[in-house]
Amino acid sequence: MNRLLRMVVSRAFFIFILFIIQLGIFFFLINYIASFSYLNTVFYIISIIIVIYMLYREENPVYKLSWIIPILLFPLFGGLFYLFYQERNVSKRVLRRHEEIDKNRYDYVKDIPNPLKNKDSIYLERLNWPTYQHTEVTFHPSGEELYENLLRDLKQAESFIFLEYFIINKGHMWSEMLALLQEKARLGVEVKILYDDFGSSELPFNYHKKINEPHLEIRAFNRMRLHINFAQNYRDHRKICVIDGKVGYTGGINIGDEYINLVKRFGHWHDAGIRLEGDAVWSLTIGFLENWRFSTKKEIDYNTYKVNHHMVDTGYIIPFSDTPIDKETTIKNVFLSLISSAKKSIRITTPYLIIDNELMTSLKYASKSGVDVSIIIPYVPDKKIIFMVTETYLPELIASGVKVYRYLPGFIHSKMIIADDYKALIGTANLDFRSLYLHFENMVYIEEKKAIKDMVTFFEETKEKSQYVTDFSKRNIFYRLIQIILKGFSSLM
Repeated sequence: MNRLLRMVVSRAFFIFILFIIQLGIFFFLINYIASFSYLNTVFYIISIIIVIYMLYREENPVYKLSWIIPILLFPLFGGLFYLFYQERNVSKRVLRRHEEIDKNRYDYVKDIPNPLKNKDSIYLERLNWPTYQHTEVTFHPSGEELYENLLRDLKQAESFIFLEYFIINKGHMWSEMLALLQEKARLGVEVKILYDDFGSSELPFNYHKKINEPHLEIRAFNRMRLHINFAQNYRDHRKICVIDGKVGYTGGINIGDEYINLVKRFGHWHDAGIRLEGDAVWSLTIGFLENWRFSTKKEIDYNTYKVNHHMVDTGYIIPFSDTPIDKETTIKNVFLSLISSAKKSIRITTPYLIIDNELMTSLKYASKSGVDVSIIIPYVPDKKIIFMVTETYLPELIASGVKVYRYLPGFIHSKMIIADDYKALIGTANLDFRSLYLHFENMVYIEEKKAIKDMVTFFEETKEKSQYVTDFSKRNIFYRLIQIILKGFSSLM
C-alpha cells in the first residue's frame, strides 16, 4: 500500500496524467478539424508520406512497424501524432552538442595503444573506447557485497567522487551514502552526482536544489517536462561510481533498499556488478564526464581527473558507454559479436528479454549450430506487462534448443553475457529495446580475466536455484491475445 501511495504521488505519475490529458486534447482537436472534408484528405496524404518516409528510413524493422501499424489504422491523426510526439525529440542544437562531446573523447584516449586487436576491441577503439590492461577486476555476486565494498572505498576517497545512477530512492542505502558524501564534501572532496529524473521520480521535485553543500553538486538528467515528447524516452540508465580516478563500480545495482534486499518487493533481488581498480577506470571517468557535460552544459577538462594507477593484472578490459542519440547500437553490436563468436557456450542473465529479429536469429543459429545457449530470467517479474511480452519470445527460442531458466527465489536483475567462459559483457543494459535503442547505458567488455570464472560460478549457482522452462502452452486464449497486442508495441516499451 505504501509503495502504491508513493507511486500515485510521484512526479512520474503526475507527468503520466498530463500525458493522457494531452492525448485527449490532441485527439479531440484532430477529430474536430477532421470534420472538414478537405482536411481529411490532407491528413491521409500526411500519413501516407510518413509511412513511405519510415520505410525508407534506416531504422529497426520492428520499431518501424510499431509506428506504421497505428498510423495506417488511424490515418486521420496517426501521421500528425507521429510528427508531434516522435519527431520533436532532439533538436539540432542538442545533436550538435552531443556530437561535439562524442568527438572530444578522441583527444583523451588517442595515445592509448590497443594490445588486443580482435574485432571487438577494434570496433570499440574506432568509437574511442580503448582496451586496457593493468586493471584489477572484482566480480560482486550481489548488491549487498558490492555495497559493502563501495562504502569502504567511498570512505577512503581523497580527491573526487562521481556518481551516476538511473535510480536514487530514499531509504537506508541512500541516507547512509548521502551522509558519507556530505561528510567527504565538507573535507574538500569534490562530489558530483547525476541521477535520472524519471528513474528517480520518487525523489521530491527539484531535489537537486535541496542538497546545498560546498564541493557537492547534484543534477537531474533529462528533466521531465509538462509537454511530453519522445525525447523523454531517452533516459540515463547508467550506474557508474568513480572514486579518485583509481576505483570504479558498475553493474545492475541502483541506489535503493531493494537492491541490497533491505526491502522485499519481488522476492529475493538477485543482482551483480564489478569493481575496477587501475587504468580502465579512466573510461568510466570519461563516460561520467560526458553525460555531466551534456546535462550541465559546462565545459570540463577531463585531464583534471586523470590518475595513473597501474595494477599488476592480466587480461583485457574495455569499459564503454552507449547513447541513443548517435544511432550507433554499440551494445547490441557487441552482444551480437559475442553470440556469433561463441563455439561452446553462451550464458545470459537479464531481467527482460524483448529482442529484435537480429538477436533472435543470432541466438537461434548459435543453438542450432551446437552452442549451449542458456538464459536466466526472473520468476517474479517487477513489471508484469513487460514479462507478458518476454514470454512471447521464449517458445521460439526453446524450440531452437535455447535453455531458458526462471530464477525461483524472486527477481534477477543482473545483466551479463559470457561466451565460452573466455569473454564477457557486464553492466547496465537489459536485453530489450529500451536498453539497446533508447537508453544511455554503460557496459564492460572483459577477456581473459579471473573475474569471468567468478561470473560463471554465479551463473551456475543461480541456475541451480532456477526452474527449467519447457512449455508456455497452458496460457488461456485471452491472455495470449493480450500478449500478441503488446508484442506489436514491444519496441516502444
